[in-house]
Amino acid sequence: MEQMSTERAGKVSDDFAHYGRPPETQLERRGNNPMTKLAVFDLDGTLVDTAPDLAASLNVCLLADGLDVLPLGVVRPHAGHGAVAMLKAAYAYFQRDLPDALVDEHLERFLAHYETNIAETSRPFPGVLAAMDRLAEAGWTFAVCTNKREHLAVRLLDELDLSGRFAAICGQDTFSAMKPDPAHLGGTIERSKSSAENSVMIGDTMTDIAAAHALAIPSILVDFGYAPDDGARANATAVISHYDALTPAFATELIG
Repeated sequence: MEQMSTERAGKVSDDFAHYGRPPETQLERRGNNPMTKLAVFDLDGTLVDTAPDLAASLNVCLLADGLDVLPLGVVRPHAGHGAVAMLKAAYAYFQRDLPDALVDEHLERFLAHYETNIAETSRPFPGVLAAMDRLAEAGWTFAVCTNKREHLAVRLLDELDLSGRFAAICGQDTFSAMKPDPAHLGGTIERSKSSAENSVMIGDTMTDIAAAHALAIPSILVDFGYAPDDGARANATAVISHYDALTPAFATELIG
């Protein structure tokens, strides 16, 4: 396949040592169609480039505390880790401590700005919609499994007119756990009426790859995302550099 390297794991690295495998009961698919092929996408840094709007919300918080705004290039590697992690990284950049008393205030400010401006500049990554069209024509269905809050994920995809493409949109608060806990990904698959045996996880971080591994499903790392570190690259079933590489033949080969 063009623009693609397949790094199929010959053995599992120690990166997964602390991630458990779910009980078999979590893999039951009562009432589902086990033949439905499902592509599960992470959201931030995988499906949609949300970094610009997240950075703008972060900078609102920094300005409120008398700090300078940060350029997108500095914020981008942290954009998929959540608002609190972004705030802590920003304060560390300025060699400042982020007092616990200020976290909740900043978080409220961040989320208020972000929800109002959630799709000002956020856009799907190049080629992803064409890839989804190809897969859909081949009978695939789609879901989103994100550590973004569910209502924000739905709002973003609504604003981009993408929600209708997905059988399920599941966020950090949809279930009792979130990625890399396999209950999050397993629950997303179940809501999509598919099965682990016919699913593939597409993401940009070790969090996504670990969740997929815990359910014994193949994973695709997009290396243009926000945090495709060495661990993610080493343990993903395959790595792609553009969505042109995501073809029905390739995805079907991964699930066997």
